[in-house]
Amino acid sequence: MQNLDKTPHPLSHLDQVWEETDQETTKRMLLLATVSIATSTNDQDLLQKWLPQAVQGLGIQGVEEIILQTLLFVGFPKTIEALVTLRRHYPASDSRDPSNDRWKAGLDLSRKVYGPHHEKLLMHMDQLHPDLTRWMIEDGYGRVLSRPGLTLQERELAVLAALMSTGMVSQFRAHFRAALYSGISQVDIVWFTNTFNCIIAAEHRIAFKETMQRVFADEIDFLASRDAESEAINRNNSVGE
Repeated sequence: MQNLDKTPHPLSHLDQVWEETDQETTKRMLLLATVSIATSTNDQDLLQKWLPQAVQGLGIQGVEEIILQTLLFVGFPKTIEALVTLRRHYPASDSRDPSNDRWKAGLDLSRKVYGPHHEKLLMHMDQLHPDLTRWMIEDGYGRVLSRPGLTLQERELAVLAALMSTGMVSQFRAHFRAALYSGISQVDIVWFTNTFNCIIAAEHRIAFKETMQRVFADEIDFLASRDAESEAINRNNSVGE
C-alpha cells in the first residue's frame, strides 16, 4: 500500500504514542500490531520504517513469526512481500518448523483459544467442508500458531490487528474472545483496539465496536472470575512478602 498523496498515514500517530510511553509491554503491543498491519495491507513503507524498533523490541524471530502467521489471514503474496522487505535488512533466524504431531498440537492450542466454544467451531467448520477443519487444526494451529517465538497472547494481538486492517468482523469476534481467554487484560485490549481503530475502514467501525461490546457482555462471568482469581493471587503474594 503506497501512500502517494499528501494524506497523512492513518498510523502516523504511532510515533507520538511510541515516544510518550515508557511501558515495555505497551511498546511491544504497538510493534506486534504495526508489523501485522503492514504485512496485511502490503504497506512496505510502514514495515521498513518500523523494522529497526521491531527487531530490537521483538527479536528477529518474533518479527518473522508475525509475518509468517499473517499468511493465514491474507495469503502467500503479502507474506512473501513482507519477508522480502525484511530480508533486505536482516538475515533469517535459525527458527524452523518443529517436527511434531501437528493435529495434536493444533487441537490442544485451538481448545485453549476457543474455550467452551471449541466443539461448536469444529461442527461449523465441518458443515462448511470437512477438509477445512483439518487444515485449520493441522496447518493453522498445529503448523503456524503453535510455533515458538511468540506467546499465545502476542499471537492473538497480531491476529486482531490483521483482522481489523482487513475488515473481517466475524473472525475478529472469535479472536477477540480468544485474546481474553489467553489472559490479555481488559485494560490492555481496550487500549490496543482504541489505538489501532483508525486502521479499520470507516464503514466497518461501528460493527467492530458492537462486536467488542457483545463479547465483553457475553464473557462477563468469565472476566469477573478471572479478575477475582488474579486479585486473590496478588493478596496471597502480598501476605507472603
